[in-house]
Amino acid sequence: MKNMIFTPSKIDGSVRIPSSKSQSHRALICAALAGNSSVSGVDISNDITATANALRALGAALTYNEAERTFYIDKPCARALHAEINSGESASTLRFFIPIAAALGAEVTFTGEGRLPKRPTDIYKPLLEAHGARLNYPDNGDFLPLFISGALTAGQYRLRGDISSQFVTGLLYALTPVEGESKITLTTPLESKPYVDLTVDMLTRFGANIIEDDDGYTVTGGALTPLDIDVEGDCSQAAFFAVSAAIGGKITMSGIRRDTKQGDFALFDIVSRFGADVAWNNGEVTVAKADKLIAHDIDAKDIPDLVPALAVMAAFASGTTRIYNAGRLRIKESDRIASTAAMINAIGGEAHECEDGLIIVGKESLTGGNVCACNDHRIAMAAAAASIGCTGDVTVDDMSCINKSYPEFVRDFTGVLVK
Repeated sequence: MKNMIFTPSKIDGSVRIPSSKSQSHRALICAALAGNSSVSGVDISNDITATANALRALGAALTYNEAERTFYIDKPCARALHAEINSGESASTLRFFIPIAAALGAEVTFTGEGRLPKRPTDIYKPLLEAHGARLNYPDNGDFLPLFISGALTAGQYRLRGDISSQFVTGLLYALTPVEGESKITLTTPLESKPYVDLTVDMLTRFGANIIEDDDGYTVTGGALTPLDIDVEGDCSQAAFFAVSAAIGGKITMSGIRRDTKQGDFALFDIVSRFGADVAWNNGEVTVAKADKLIAHDIDAKDIPDLVPALAVMAAFASGTTRIYNAGRLRIKESDRIASTAAMINAIGGEAHECEDGLIIVGKESLTGGNVCACNDHRIAMAAAAASIGCTGDVTVDDMSCINKSYPEFVRDFTGVLVK
């Protein structure tokens, strides 16, 4: 999928949004810790494959029925294994499984690809080593590969909440099977809290005993209960269609639940505030073009994955949009603040980087141009979405990075375009 060209078009049609990647990770981990469970409605991507393979490496028996979009988990994860886990480019897989491996008393070597080996995991080293695990970075200081051994014990865990919610999620999973009571105390406010809410919700549905209080979580260890569960659609993937429709057209999306705990459900409120029409009917949501998009500031603290798509919408909105509290985007698959600004500027927009976000000056239309996706799936898909409002073609240098989260995006997106 090199040098893919998106010609200016109108969006008009219906699409089934693929399964929530965040919920799929969480459901699969719970099912594999419990055993004798199934997870249905799952669409395969590189990140989900990385998690499934990590669970297999830890002894779980998983099979995937493509026709049914369902994982069947017959045997749960085992203890005291020797394994190697390649997390691919999935930070969720890496950060979730480091403490899980420790909880299982496994000896595991973790590796990764792309920018993942350089993304921070060192917050775990003092935390887990104070409770029975051992972490060794043999080659690169605090970077992958990482070797972990020992066995995690219950107790008091103190960590910052403003680095990544993935560390909190990883601890919640790990402490669930550890005998005794543990307290996770957050020493700073928790950013991206909706992702931890997703974790707590999923663990609780599988029978975990977790109590949230003002400064963290108390976990009482115990076995999870087998469960058959269905995964809902992904609000962060819906963003590329919703933004395209707000710029030029209409799209009806199925698979999104109004009672979801996904923080990215805020998408629909944001596109509405910018002026798009949003209507719900019989479990589907329709987003339609605004007469005029009006700029609004966006707090990205809890919705970092939406930033590239929302930045594209802002590029077509009258006025200036400030996106803030997004500093953690600099250590994603790309420096996502820099790559989002570069993408918008490459197609004739006006975007300026700030330390923790972006300032975007809207225009009625953009010229189109050549975009470097920076091996970042969300940049590639956002550039495609931007083509709806451009007067010329948008060429993305490499769309293969979408395999990380949404391999069928090009098929689904071009399938709802009309001239």
